[in-house]
Amino acid sequence: MDGKPLDTEIDHHTTKFIVGVIALSLAIFTDLLTPGVSISSISLSYHLTDNARNVFVGSLCVISAFLWSYNGYSLFQAVLSKVAAVAVAAVAFFPCDCFTGRFDDGAAREPTMTGVVHTSSAISMFIILAIFCWLFYLRARDKDSKEAKVRGRIYRICAVDMVGAMTVQLLDILGVDFSGITQRLTYYVEATGLMAFGVAWMTASRMLPFITNEDERIKIELSGR
Repeated sequence: MDGKPLDTEIDHHTTKFIVGVIALSLAIFTDLLTPGVSISSISLSYHLTDNARNVFVGSLCVISAFLWSYNGYSLFQAVLSKVAAVAVAAVAFFPCDCFTGRFDDGAAREPTMTGVVHTSSAISMFIILAIFCWLFYLRARDKDSKEAKVRGRIYRICAVDMVGAMTVQLLDILGVDFSGITQRLTYYVEATGLMAFGVAWMTASRMLPFITNEDERIKIELSGR
């Protein structure tokens, strides 16, 4: 006969850790799963190989589900995470126009509604995730421990990285020519934003040593009671 169930509930700290790991690895895996192609955008992987598409869509679905379950510390954070969850799901299920290229005569293709939804959702996602980084910073700032101060600096750096990446992408859209620097601008912008997001949420999980003191550290316990 089964005994008492293990205490295996996924709390918001575990959620942050899992989301952080996925966000950190997504850019790397989509690049690796498109052999022979130097992808110009993470979203482009959707159109190239089945494995890359499955990882791309699957990872975003997991992130979306965890964001939907996250309520944070206020009604504002709860609503914000739900909006972010919808935006992440939209990025997964509405493919980008990045593979449409141009017509044979060189004329640019008209953007599709699906592509517009994808782009607007991606922008909304990164804006909200940057806001969360700042909210994490404000929470860490109010604590006295040196570990909390370190976490606060990490959150600020991640927020600045995400805003900076979005700014570069905006300048590219407005016509600033970055071709002399890289042909993979969008990929690096997306990778920077995702990795900053991943670092911030793994930091906020309070499971990492050195930046979390013993009293605050969260440990996953799988032992029965």
